[in-house]
Amino acid sequence: MTLTCYRYTGPQSAATLRVGDTGELDVQLLPGKPVELPASHDYTLVLLTLKHLTPLPPYTKPAAVPHKPEKV
Repeated sequence: MTLTCYRYTGPQSAATLRVGDTGELDVQLLPGKPVELPASHDYTLVLLTLKHLTPLPPYTKPAAVPHKPEKV
């Protein structure tokens, strides 16, 4: 199951989504906060239709900044 990151803008809520044949995914939906949901799930599609979700760009790990040794 691949999850997609969205910003949720609807009312505070929670849901348990059935994913796959036997899996479940519990999600907390908090206004203005990011949430990860399966993009093709019916619940996600309804929230997108209601304009309660805005897709966010994929998260990328920031590049490491090289450590400069201190001068003694």
